[in-house]
Amino acid sequence: MKSLSLIFVFFSMLAGAEGSAQTTGSRISQEVKQGQKYLFYLHGGIIQSRGIDAVSPYWGRYEYTAILDTLRAFGFEVISEARPRDSDLAQYARKVSAEIDSLLDSGVSAEKIIVVGASMGAGIALDVAIRTRNSKIKYAVLGICREGSWQAYLAHYSKDEIRLCGNFLSIYESSDSYGSCESYFKGQPCLSGFKEVRLNLNKGHGFLYKPYKEWVHPLVEWINGG
Repeated sequence: MKSLSLIFVFFSMLAGAEGSAQTTGSRISQEVKQGQKYLFYLHGGIIQSRGIDAVSPYWGRYEYTAILDTLRAFGFEVISEARPRDSDLAQYARKVSAEIDSLLDSGVSAEKIIVVGASMGAGIALDVAIRTRNSKIKYAVLGICREGSWQAYLAHYSKDEIRLCGNFLSIYESSDSYGSCESYFKGQPCLSGFKEVRLNLNKGHGFLYKPYKEWVHPLVEWINGG
């Protein structure tokens, strides 16, 4: 836990710094290492609509680069990119699923593949889980679950196609309009695990805009099996 705190303190100093260099790749490196943990980070919708310097009038700046650098500091190979404004979300989910298949084909074990999605990115992560259908891949979803969102999935897929498959972590903020994901996963037959963390930061949906230790630490500990 001490090492987590030290890394977080260092990178929290970087949060909010404009012009910080992105140190993560948008594609998987050619040299795939079977022992490496590969983390896909799928950002929220504001980055897609306004770019990597996006600022919300409600939640402030989305610290995309600082989030990536923070996750990378824990030893993960982070794969992320700012999605183009006109991205088709289903097509993007297919792209991520294909990249995961490529890692699996290269000998990386499913347990070392993690997909972290925030808000709209969490919706894409759920789509990836439905498409990839591997119960050992880890998925962390932040700020996505509410009745309306689930109804959208029901409208998008036939009932027989909705099969959330993987090992899941849900993180949500008590002051956010998006809440618990428990109902999403109840009765799903292809889960190897489900854990949920409820935060009380009073940040609303803005809790996922910055690499707050309150969600970063539980995420990293869960990935590492703590």
